[in-house]
Parts: sequence; structure tokens; C-alpha cells
Amino acid sequence: MRADERDISRYFKRKVGTKVRDVILLRDKRTGRHKGCAYVELSSLNDVERALKATGKIPEFQRFPIMIKRSEAEKNLPGASTSTAVFTPPGASSSTNHGGQPVQLNEDGKRIEAKQVYVGHIDRCVTQAQLYALFSQFGQLDKVILQMDMSTMISKGFGFLTYRDPKDANLAIQTMSGQMLAGKPL
Repeated sequence: MRADERDISRYFKRKVGTKVRDVILLRDKRTGRHKGCAYVELSSLNDVERALKATGKIPEFQRFPIMIKRSEAEKNLPGASTSTAVFTPPGASSSTNHGGQPVQLNEDGKRIEAKQVYVGHIDRCVTQAQLYALFSQFGQLDKVILQMDMSTMISKGFGFLTYRDPKDANLAIQTMSGQMLAGKPL
């Protein structure tokens, strides 16, 4: 919450390697404090793919990973993808299964087991950083996404975690299923 537009712009220029035109922090109308979310306008559409790869990395101005998504406006461009970015670890290639869902393959061409975990019944006060802190104890997390209502920026009460190892994902499911978080069972 201490980051400002300059911090974000500097991160995208130096660490991500993209040119930034503008950074707009979303702010609370009553307090004027930013909500921990920003729109970053890049100089070129070619930089978008590079920026999406920075999802899950921890910038120097905070202690938890950032989440980068395409803007909703880009879905109207010809040939643009309408989905959010899919993180593919180095050394893995991605294809799709019969349902059109991404399937990750290792270097030998063998399928990598599912590593995504759905977490439901999350209290509205729980943040993405808190989910990361709680679930990272089970193994390396590549991504934590807490679904938010875009008009109110309030949690919808569910999210998704992506682990590097399927065993870590299963351990998290077995351990945390039914556990209380902020007064609600997960």
C-alpha cells in the first residue's frame, strides 16, 4: 500500500523490460488512498505478453507477488485473447486437452498433473496476500488469484491457487478443507 505510480512504472521499466506510458492507481473516493490495484498503460501491444509473464513475481516495493492481467478493453481488438494470462513455468510447453483447457507438458512430452486449487467460502476481509501467506506453507505457489467484483473491488468469496508440484496442491486441499479462516470454513 506504500507503492506509488513511480514505483510501479520503475518496476515495469527496469524489471519487466517494458515501456510505460501511464500508471493509474485506483483510489477510494472517500479516503483518497489507493486500493492496491492499478492500470498500467504500456507503449506497445507487443509489451503486453512480456508484462503478463511478471505475474507471480515479487517486486522490490512489496513482500508478496503481484498479479498482472490483460485489460478488459483488449478483448475487443482483432486476434486478442479474452482470457487472463496463463503462467507456464520455464521448460514446460502448453497445449490443450479435449475441453480446450490448457495441459502442460514437461520436456519429455508427458502430461503434468493438475496443480490448481479452488478455495471457496472466503470471507470478504481476506486479502490475496493473506491467502498467499497461508497457502505457501504447503509448497511453492506460482499464482494466487482472489476473484474480485470489478465494480466494487470487493472479494467474491473464492479464489484459485497454482502450485508448482501437484503433491503440494493435494496437501493443501487435504489440510485446509473445512478449516476456519476469518470465521468461515474453507
